[in-house]
Amino acid sequence: MKTVVLGLGNPILRDDGAGIEVIKLLEGKLAADCELKMASVGGLRILDQICGFERAIIVDALLNGAPAGTVRKMGPDDLAGDLHASCVHDLNFKEALQLGRMMGMPLPQEITIYGIEVADPFQLREGCSPDVLSGAKKAARLIREDLETK
Repeated sequence: MKTVVLGLGNPILRDDGAGIEVIKLLEGKLAADCELKMASVGGLRILDQICGFERAIIVDALLNGAPAGTVRKMGPDDLAGDLHASCVHDLNFKEALQLGRMMGMPLPQEITIYGIEVADPFQLREGCSPDVLSGAKKAARLIREDLETK
């Protein structure tokens, strides 16, 4: 199954780079039919990154108040708000996905989202905090396990 693993985030905004960190941890460790991508986009622009794949795994920072480093596995319907929205005029991911499907884009039928709870996604600094880095390692392990069982 043609799969994309997409890490979202901004690597110079401390913990916001959690999704990017997961992709770095997965490099060279997945089957040939899995493509790794990193992007600093949100809403409609995510569709360009996952278009043409049968399955997508998206990893992004999450700010819901849980302890930093907590990993949450979700589907698009589980999202309460934006998935790495960078602009208030953009659609949230669920709405963008619906619009893309209505427009006939070849989008994945299977989409899994891993959110990594962050502590500080706004500090201008490279590298994730230790707790978030631990969560990124856990998310990378869970993604590898998911891909090996399917």
